[in-house]
Amino acid sequence: MNFHSILRPWAATAMVAAATLLAACGGGGTSGSAATGQGTLRVALTDAPSCGFDEVNVTVEKVRVHRSSSAADTDPGWSEVVLSPAKRVNLLDLTNGVLAELGQTELPAGTYTQMRLQLASNGSTAPYANSVVPTGGTETPLDTPSAQQTGLKMNLNLTVAANELADVVLDFDACKSVVTRGASGRYNLKPVVTVLPRVRLDGLVAEGMVAPA
Repeated sequence: MNFHSILRPWAATAMVAAATLLAACGGGGTSGSAATGQGTLRVALTDAPSCGFDEVNVTVEKVRVHRSSSAADTDPGWSEVVLSPAKRVNLLDLTNGVLAELGQTELPAGTYTQMRLQLASNGSTAPYANSVVPTGGTETPLDTPSAQQTGLKMNLNLTVAANELADVVLDFDACKSVVTRGASGRYNLKPVVTVLPRVRLDGLVAEGMVAPA
């Protein structure tokens, strides 16, 4: 019996396949190379399962990309995906292939080698922009000094082609990213994030035979 099966883009298998396709996402061109025309960058966030917490919350203000891996925060040439208002996400809701869309922006075509994830600052009272809820505990601020000031820096090799969509997912490992500050009862965020291409398989069809047994 013939069958056709549409492969959904949000399936967990697609996220695994994405890791093997990172080179393909950044293929072509060299760092800092210029290209003509405009392309589009779209960014989403996901997470691996976490341990010891009921919630790990982060509030994203913007995602920035640059063609130079050594560009400073104040250098010209940055392109940004700005979230207005900033988006608060419980990373533990983003497991098993669930994505939080951060938005998209048009930018000059070319190869981008630096990405920064910028988080909002915490206020003085709960709910905090960035926080953790330990299992059986209460909401505690999550200290993220570097991500608040200049953004969490990630190296990448991403080619944005003219008139095409470059689609990436930030895979945030909350379990490895939250560090206890000794016996102080406070927590630091030292993010462990992998930039992966999003694999869109909605247009593919699998064909085969089902054995009677």
